[in-house]
Amino acid sequence: MTTWKRSRMAAGLLICLLAACNNEPLDPTGGPNDNYLEISFSRTTRADLDESGAGNFSEGDCVGLYIDNGSETRYRELTYTSGEWQPRLRRSEFGEGELTLAAHYPVLPETAADPTHAAFTLADNQSAEGFAASDLLFARQSIPADSYRATMTFTHALHRLRVEIQGEGVSTPSLRSRMNATVDLLTGEVTAAGDDFGWITPCTNSDGTYEAVIFPQAVDTYRDEEGLLKIPTAVREVVYKAPDQINGQPLTEFEAGKQLTIRLNLTSTGDPEWANRKVWVYGIKAPEESAWKQYFIDRLYDYYALAWKPEYGWYDCNKVDAVVGGVDCYMCWAAAASNLLHWWIEQNKSYIERYGKYQGPDYNYPLKKMPESDIFKSFCDSFKNEAGYTDEGINWFIQGKKPVSQPYIEPYNPAGYFKDVFPVNSTSTDLLSYSVGGLGKERFNNTIKDALANKKGIAVCKGTLKEGHFETIWGAEFDENGDVSAIYMADNNDRDYDEEFGVGCIRFKIRYEKYPEGATYTAYDTGYMEGSKPIAITRLILLPLAQDKWEEYFAQQASQADAE
Repeated sequence: MTTWKRSRMAAGLLICLLAACNNEPLDPTGGPNDNYLEISFSRTTRADLDESGAGNFSEGDCVGLYIDNGSETRYRELTYTSGEWQPRLRRSEFGEGELTLAAHYPVLPETAADPTHAAFTLADNQSAEGFAASDLLFARQSIPADSYRATMTFTHALHRLRVEIQGEGVSTPSLRSRMNATVDLLTGEVTAAGDDFGWITPCTNSDGTYEAVIFPQAVDTYRDEEGLLKIPTAVREVVYKAPDQINGQPLTEFEAGKQLTIRLNLTSTGDPEWANRKVWVYGIKAPEESAWKQYFIDRLYDYYALAWKPEYGWYDCNKVDAVVGGVDCYMCWAAAASNLLHWWIEQNKSYIERYGKYQGPDYNYPLKKMPESDIFKSFCDSFKNEAGYTDEGINWFIQGKKPVSQPYIEPYNPAGYFKDVFPVNSTSTDLLSYSVGGLGKERFNNTIKDALANKKGIAVCKGTLKEGHFETIWGAEFDENGDVSAIYMADNNDRDYDEEFGVGCIRFKIRYEKYPEGATYTAYDTGYMEGSKPIAITRLILLPLAQDKWEEYFAQQASQADAE
């Protein structure tokens, strides 16, 4: 044991990387050594951390150890005493064949009863000892039949959150998490249990940042109204919801053994809940950042675009011939409506299949013909090639509300493929799709945020009232103040770009301009490098998923069936 005593349990598990260094090299097999197992551990504890993130075991630390010989599993607890782990374990006690060792720290109460379902609860106060007590470490190693030595490298079984906040008058935040889990102490797998949520007080580091450990779990729950963080300020309490992306990559899980760093800059006028986020319309899978490609530099344009892929979940119905005089050149309103209807049907598919009465056009996309959407074709077959309104088209398709603007083709197609679920009253105050105008900076931002937070599809009308054009917005970026700084837009006029380059969704920078009298309006930059006037956004068109209406409908159907 002289080599072991000299090494003094040197550990090098760097927190941000969650990877451990080992002790001095040992002979991998070793010798009988009086038949004792020689087990070394590498680990990190909060109490012994230095500035680099490394740490050492302390006198009295206790490790739980399971030893599996293939036919039975035995449990022992080892305590770090005077530079050694006691008691020493004879290998013969556990059999002569291969052994699998599984260790955890800190020791959990009553772990020997059922190691595959050990209960573990997070400390709600991690400002001091609670942090180390919650930071569960796990190590697993197999040794062959002729070996007496094992180097156990601990890794973090939970997820670590680090929060950096800039701003005046900010107090210690609270962090929300599920508080209970079960741990398989033979494999290290942690499963968050139930919906017992709590608020954790994190530890405060010397540099003013905050840290806490939580269970590995899905992120979606922390995008609801309660959010992930509560941050008290001198003015108000800020609720911060979990971001959709980190460094351009989708954030879906708080993963075991990893650390997430959240950086926030709170200002008196900004909206930290939306700051520095990239958010897609509900149900859309965020692409990898590398999927965005820069196009048309040789044509003096500078913008990034994303090719369409079915797994993303957004749609790009294009006109057959967008040139003036083309067969569907004025049907932009219908193409934008078709995009949102494809999205709406896909997100409501389980309800629609349960409904069982849909008799409209094929909603699969894309079809191997032009146009690639039968929904769009149904518009072209029902209305003349003239200007119209996207919201009126959507309400015609879903509710059967006859458009007042679009000239229709005889015989009139009444549509209303879901009018039983979404009936229209005599005053038409319950139309599903609606539009919002007067888009100064505040109203534009409030409308976009409401849509993204509440499962609404978004179309847009751009340009002057006489020469407007409807497109579809599938996502948005927000700056450090929480204002929309860019939108992801699909244009139904770009069939040629789609076919030649695969362009489907384009990123446009948002600009907030002022009229001469001082009022603001929202516009987007075309990306033309020679300089051009930004294009005004005149209206936003919204389509709610309205899943509560589906639930009401099925509840009424069940009630009527019971009454009969």
